[in-house]
Amino acid sequence: MSQDTTPTHIRSMGPFQVDVDIWLTPVVPSDADHVFRLINLNSSIANGLYSSAVTFPFPQKSAIAFTDGCVARRTKSGQETTWAIRQSADGPLVGIFGINLFDHGDDAALICDGVPEVTPTGSSEKERHCGDLGYWISPECAGQGIMSRVVAYGLRLARQEFGYNRVHGECWKDNLASQRVMTRAGMRPSPALPCFVAKFNTTKEVAGFVIDL
Repeated sequence: MSQDTTPTHIRSMGPFQVDVDIWLTPVVPSDADHVFRLINLNSSIANGLYSSAVTFPFPQKSAIAFTDGCVARRTKSGQETTWAIRQSADGPLVGIFGINLFDHGDDAALICDGVPEVTPTGSSEKERHCGDLGYWISPECAGQGIMSRVVAYGLRLARQEFGYNRVHGECWKDNLASQRVMTRAGMRPSPALPCFVAKFNTTKEVAGFVIDL
């Protein structure tokens, strides 16, 4: 793994040790080869994600664009929001975990109603402080409890690093494994609207989850 050359003043970089064999560290450009390989092991990752940019097969150029985008976003924002999941601090990427400000348009009223309003630093407008989870794990590591531990740890990061009052997560209703991950982390079912997915050319039912922190 190549060294990350991102400026050290960026917040929430980690590394964060989730467990003896699980780490969250910044995504670096050399992770592109691992992202490319893992998403192309089978269709499970692409089928589990909303983004029409994540397809199966997954092009090498898209993997490079993803890792470069992670570096660019944290450099611009001054805070890390997407981490590589590794089984040692300097090991290869085996998955991705992210926490971002929740913003799903019409869904927001369903998820964020009742969350205390806060005024972000440097802003004159109030917004509901609700985070949004995103994650995937290599098919080679599925069933080992890695993601359950990452999400549970990530909820603490959401409060400590970002100050979120509530965190929201979604997955397809037929993705029972992802539903179990969020349930084990203490998240409860919440309303979710069906979603048209361009890469499948169909509308899929969504399972929503939420937790107050």
